Amino acid sequence: MNTSATPVAPRPRATAPVPARLGPDAALALARSWFLEQRRIDLQGLAAELGINRVTLYRWLGAHEQLMGEVLCFYADLAWKDALKNVACTGPEYTARVLHRFLRLLQGFAPFQHFIRDDPEYALKLLTSKHSRVQAQVVQRIRVLLEGEVQAQRLELPTDLESLAYALVRICEAFLYNDLITGRAPDLDKAKEIIGALLQAPWRTLRL
Repeated sequence: MNTSATPVAPRPRATAPVPARLGPDAALALARSWFLEQRRIDLQGLAAELGINRVTLYRWLGAHEQLMGEVLCFYADLAWKDALKNVACTGPEYTARVLHRFLRLLQGFAPFQHFIRDDPEYALKLLTSKHSRVQAQVVQRIRVLLEGEVQAQRLELPTDLESLAYALVRICEAFLYNDLITGRAPDLDKAKEIIGALLQAPWRTLRL
């Protein structure tokens, strides 16, 4: 199936200056700015630049994992919204194409790629573990996407929405982070092919 125009890596709308009023929003905006600059985000450095102590920053944003979860969710959500734009198809093809665009956007987003290569083990923990806020958010986005197609009678599912959304996320993760997990180059076109095949498979004939 033909893909739509090549998506552009997300251009975050959070590049505005840090809010003048000091508080959690200002601290989070600064962390996002550091992420875009491909700087390693650490609580001590953020606190120093904000002119506050680390205890105050912790009270505002939580531990490092919580802060990075916030930052990663923000940019993943921007990529997701861009992936949904101008996709002129429906049903299984629509779902496969949106996910493919989403993966390509993340693959082409330099700050995101820098983050996962700077500390692969930590990045994969934040992005793919069962406690990952990022994974939970993407599962929910895919669930809503599938639900919309089902309600419009453009898609039939082989299982419940939650399980299928989770399975699709795991497929996406396997291909997006394939180089970190197996050393093989990511093949996002193959991910799209597999997702499309899964959603179009004659699964009803396989039930016992």
